[in-house]
Amino acid sequence: MKINSIKNIVAVVAAVVAVSSASAQAYLEDPRYGNSPEERKENVMTLNSFNDYVTTKDYDNALKQLNVLLEKAPKATVNLYIRGAMIYKNKIQRATSLDVKNAYVDSLMHLYELRCENFADYQNKGRDMGAGYTTQIMATEYAKFRAADSEGIRNYYLKAMAENNYEVPSAFALNFFNELVEDYKNDEIEADLLLSEYGKIENIVATAPQEEKDSFEALFASSGAANCDNLEAMYKDKFAANPDDAEMIGKAYALMSRAGCTGDLFISIAEKNYALAPSADIAIRLASIFENRKEYDRALKYLNESLATETDPNAKANLYVRVAASELGANRASAAGAAAREAIALNAENGYAYLMLAQAYVSSASNCSGISGQAVYWVVTDVLGKARALFADDQAQVSSIDSQIATYRAHFPSNEECFFNGLSEGQSYTVKCGWINASTIVRPRK
Repeated sequence: MKINSIKNIVAVVAAVVAVSSASAQAYLEDPRYGNSPEERKENVMTLNSFNDYVTTKDYDNALKQLNVLLEKAPKATVNLYIRGAMIYKNKIQRATSLDVKNAYVDSLMHLYELRCENFADYQNKGRDMGAGYTTQIMATEYAKFRAADSEGIRNYYLKAMAENNYEVPSAFALNFFNELVEDYKNDEIEADLLLSEYGKIENIVATAPQEEKDSFEALFASSGAANCDNLEAMYKDKFAANPDDAEMIGKAYALMSRAGCTGDLFISIAEKNYALAPSADIAIRLASIFENRKEYDRALKYLNESLATETDPNAKANLYVRVAASELGANRASAAGAAAREAIALNAENGYAYLMLAQAYVSSASNCSGISGQAVYWVVTDVLGKARALFADDQAQVSSIDSQIATYRAHFPSNEECFFNGLSEGQSYTVKCGWINASTIVRPRK
């Protein structure tokens, strides 16, 4: 070998030794490893032993070294906490009793707390893995290993949410909300906490996949906290502040309609939602509310708008029946009769349409003079007879109709009244009175 080559090799070896010496010197001067060069040297040796024990899965000795390092060099390296967590989770899974398992879980949580304290701002490849990240791990793993401790789980999640200023992955937020819903169902928290967290998590889930959004809303709806009083309290100020926020209004409408709300706030939200995104479902719900409130003109507005878009004949017939009912409620018998006849034209098997038509005739009877006022009741019982046939399998309806027929027969003209008006039993007769123009048969009162 040439002398120059030997010199080069010697130079390389010298350089490596120099680097190694410099590296060792760096450890001795790095305060993360202890308070003095001697202590740092000892702690680095302990750290090396710790890593060796972990590699060989000698976790009992690794834990001994871990405890020494946590006391003497807690800032040495984040891997101390990563590997330490791995060890404790292994111990938890292999625990032979609940007490032992819980003790290891407590130790794991304490380890994470020390990581938060000593590596609060830790980043890896530009990713924040400091205290906020660690508190999320704490909540997730505490929920996994101490599933029966609902209060502890809740507190760890709340801590994580606060530490991260509610900027967490949507999946994490959903897990937290699921815990809250279960706590509320078990009477462990008040509605106020659930509603407060719902409002905050709602913002997190807003940009999540639709499946997660649906899960979030379904969880809230199933909680029992989504009752009208709570929902009105939650949305009153939001709606007042942003009455044109389509997304918020849509969510409020969905939750409140699912809860069966009918109050003034819900009506305002529903009407605004209908204005922003018209739909037959919203129109029908509003119509039902106004029917129950006897606000018939407001009900008719939405029923008529639904009629304009409905294409199914049977569904349209049902809408006309409701229009007839509202017109009767508003004392407009002629309009009620017209709607009932429209329903019959669409579906001659709709028994309710005949009931509405009969009531429209009854409501107009007092406006007819002479024999016509009594003859109207012949038409009424004719129509009720058709309804009775259609409700043959509904004993309750049949009994109700029979009762009505008996009542209205009492209004038939007597034999004398028929005689003086030139009418005989069984004769065809057409009742013409105002909007009424119907053929019937003469039947004196018995």
